[in-house]
Amino acid sequence: MGEAFSAGLGMALGLVMGHYMLRVVRPPEKVVVERVLICQRCAAQNPVENKFCGNCGQSLYPPPQITCQRCGSNMPTTMKFCGNCGSALKE
Repeated sequence: MGEAFSAGLGMALGLVMGHYMLRVVRPPEKVVVERVLICQRCAAQNPVENKFCGNCGQSLYPPPQITCQRCGSNMPTTMKFCGNCGSALKE
């Protein structure tokens, strides 16, 4: 009876250790990184597919740039006058 008990105890220890080793050595789970854009106006997180903020409607991408003919500064095309020298950007 003693030998059977020892054999059973040995098997149980082997199974417990195997289970424990699987938990410790298991490969790490994949981490999914979700890319988002942060709105400059309201700080809301938006999917990168959005062109405008889903919270406040602000454009998430900067407007195209125009070069000032007088000083060479780059300004958004939405501006009428250069922010650096004050000259008119559009004629």
